[in-house]
This record gives sequence, C-alpha cells and structure tokens, in this order.
Amino acid sequence: MNRTVTTLRWTARSFSVLILAFWGFFIVAHLLGDAGRPSRPLVVRDYALITAMLAWLAGLALAWRHELIGAVTALAAIAVAACLKPWAVAGLGVLPLAAALLFLLTWWLGRMPSRRPAA
Repeated sequence: MNRTVTTLRWTARSFSVLILAFWGFFIVAHLLGDAGRPSRPLVVRDYALITAMLAWLAGLALAWRHELIGAVTALAAIAVAACLKPWAVAGLGVLPLAAALLFLLTWWLGRMPSRRPAA
C-alpha cells in the first residue's frame, strides 16, 4: 500500500475521531444533563440541521470501514447543513468537511494502480 494513502487515511481517521468525540460529548451531556431546554421553540429548520449533523457524524463513523459511502454521506449532509445555515461550515465547522474530503481522496488514491516497477 502506498505510504501517502496510509498517511492520508490515518489523518482522516484522526480528524474523525476528534470530531466524533467532541460532538459525542456534547450530545451525551445534552441528553443526560438537566439544562437541555431550548431557548426558543424549535422549528423545522432546527430539526433539519440536527438531522444533518447526525448524518455527517454517522458518515464520518461509517467512513472508517467504507470510505466512499461514509465520505459521500458526510459530504451530502454537510452540503444540506451549509444550505440551511451557511456559516455552519466556517471556522471549526470546516473540520468535518476536511475529514470527509480526506476520506474521499483516500478512497480515490487507493483505487489507483500501484506504480511499482516490474521486477
């Protein structure tokens, strides 16, 4: 296996673990804590954003095993979130996008034929 592909794969996996741990902590804290009331009534757009967030988190987790399916799922969910709330992919919000793109790049590079000279 190509060293570049391995490095990119583990970089994407490292990003995804950090992202999943960060968001997982807040999701668990929200579900178990008592301060989980919204400041205003939730509307359809809020539920769509939450669903998109859960979908890209699931896509990043899925990309560990199935890089293409996970990356496409995460990228589609990030695109939906960006359409609903454009500033969602600014600042640290770009990290899930970067991880999904790295998984996609890793999948693509992994499919390329090896360029080893014939012995």
